[in-house]
Amino acid sequence: MVDLWTDAWAEAEASCPNSVLVFDTIELQHPAFLESGAPIPLRFVCDVEPRTFGIEPGATFDAGSSAEFTPIAFSADAPNFSEQQVPQCRVVIDNVARDVMPYLEAAIGYRADLKVLFRQYREDDVSEPVCGPWEFLLRKVTVAGSTVEGTASFDDLTNMKFPRRIYSRREFSSLIA
Repeated sequence: MVDLWTDAWAEAEASCPNSVLVFDTIELQHPAFLESGAPIPLRFVCDVEPRTFGIEPGATFDAGSSAEFTPIAFSADAPNFSEQQVPQCRVVIDNVARDVMPYLEAAIGYRADLKVLFRQYREDDVSEPVCGPWEFLLRKVTVAGSTVEGTASFDDLTNMKFPRRIYSRREFSSLIA
């Protein structure tokens, strides 16, 4: 299968002026990530200093407000596209700090999916992401020293309901049974 987004992605990247920085961010969500008994996300920006970015309305955590992202080095391969397989890619997070490791260790003992949200922000407008959020599930996670690596993929697309939207009379009053 051909990667359909290559030309559009290249055009979007080229339209951003060279003088404007683009920040890649990831947010890790897991039920085992708790602080004072309440669930929290782990937010990272691929940069050398902490950054504050606006979170889009409708987000699970801090919707419509600003949140601080911790600087950390991470990378992701371009997703592979092949017939009858869900697109997936390898995600590597380097130099995972000691304060993050307890959360990852807690996630090992808890049977749930580790969600990864990818967002991009432009330096000239950090009120909301310019790209994303794109939600992935991180599986086959390994920790070696201070590096965390895993395989990110969309949820199982073959078993998703389609169409996903449920039309009801409450929302669409003109529907007649």
